[in-house]
Amino acid sequence: MENDILMYIMLFLGQLICASLALAIITSVLLKSRKKGILFLTLYILLNLYSLTIVFKFSAIMGSGMLIIYIGLGVLTYFIFKKKLSNGTAF
Repeated sequence: MENDILMYIMLFLGQLICASLALAIITSVLLKSRKKGILFLTLYILLNLYSLTIVFKFSAIMGSGMLIIYIGLGVLTYFIFKKKLSNGTAF
């Protein structure tokens, strides 16, 4: 039982770190080239949807947690991107 909780925590932390890095890279690419940014963002969303379907088959709790991570980081990235565009610091 104790190892299961540790496994879930490590998976959530790993997913949080990977999603944060991916969204930071997508933001910087999107600011420089809109076409490449949209391509990377589409690829990222498709890969996340695929991983969510696999995780939901494994555990509903883990899938829900990962979905919350994706939504939270997505909203945060949107506001950061919007702030950079409004400040004119995009280029």
